[in-house]
Order: sequence, then C-alpha cells, then structure tokens
Amino acid sequence: MAALTYADYLNAAKKLNVEVAAIRAVADVESSGDGFDVMGNLKKRFEPSWFQRLAGRSASSYSEAYAINPTMAMQATSWGKFQVMGFNYKEAGYSSVAAMVNSYSKSEKNQLDSFVTLIKSWGLEDELRSRNWSAFAYRYNGPNYAQGGYHTKMADRYAKYAADPSQNLIFGYTASSLGLGFALLILIGGSGYLAYEKGLLKQFKFLRK
Repeated sequence: MAALTYADYLNAAKKLNVEVAAIRAVADVESSGDGFDVMGNLKKRFEPSWFQRLAGRSASSYSEAYAINPTMAMQATSWGKFQVMGFNYKEAGYSSVAAMVNSYSKSEKNQLDSFVTLIKSWGLEDELRSRNWSAFAYRYNGPNYAQGGYHTKMADRYAKYAADPSQNLIFGYTASSLGLGFALLILIGGSGYLAYEKGLLKQFKFLRK
C-alpha cells in the first residue's frame, strides 16, 4: 500500500487548520503511524465490550464476532491509521460500516480523508489546533482516556514532530496537490522545506545542505 506523503498531510492539515505534527501525533498513538500491518492487512482492534453492547452477544475475537453478526463486528472494531471505531462510520463520511472498511482497506489516503471528516463532524478542530490533548482525547478516546495515557502520549508524539513534521515522509508535492499555480522543484543536493504555521501556508524556502 502506498504510504502517505508530506503533501497528503499538508492538505489534511490545511482543511482542519491544524499542524501536520498534531495529525501525525494522533496517528502514532492510535496505530504506531501505520494503517496496515507488515502483511499489508488493514489494522484493526476488536472491542469485545462494544460487541456485547451492540449485538447483545459475547465474542472473544473479531472472527468469532463476525460469524455471529458481521455488521456489529465491524462496528465494534476500530480501523486503520487513526483507529476509527466502526460505529462512527456516518460521522467519518460513509453510508455504512462495510463501505468504510472497504474504503480504508484500499489506502491510507482514504483513512486520512475520513479522519478529517470525522474531526470536522465532531467539531474537534479547535482542540487539535490548540493541542488541548486532554479535551481532544476525551472525545476521541472516551472519558477513560487518562487511564491509557492518550493525552500524554499525543503530547509526546507532537513534540517529536513539531520541529520537523516531514520526517520519514516523502514530499510528494505537485501544483495540484498544494492548490498552487506552480510546482515545487526539489533539486538533487538540496532539500525542500515548506513552512506551515497554524494550518496556514506561509512561505516556501529552499535550503541547501
């Protein structure tokens, strides 16, 4: 599966008016930053308690739950790079949980676009923009977020990416992807750097190594 590029993250950050580092912090905490496992399978985490609540039946694994009730099994599972719970499929931009899982299984780009839609649906742009990790995690991970340390983990991962949000990513810039009337040329022997503050495209600088 094609990995997300820095341009993909920049586009998402622009839509939410947040920093790339903040989005990457969430992805790192939720899935270690990968939407697929080493075998190329869509990452998922089955939640038995949610299946019990939704289906009224007990199951100890996703496969067991799927055999009982496929729809409820998918809804009781978190999916992809941002570990979106299946029962949030509408807020994440889909007509059904099956459509969401199918879309997520195709690319991390679909997962990122869906995350943007979900954050907008929940009105969490301000919390992500201000890096109010406790308030963000309360809505994103639930009232018991502190037990899992989600807020502190996100703060730590944000700190990792704040200085250089493009680390470990290919740039992938095109004129169309950035919505600009020109292409950014990255020359051999140099590195391109896109200054991006508070979700706004500020300036381009070309830095020689």
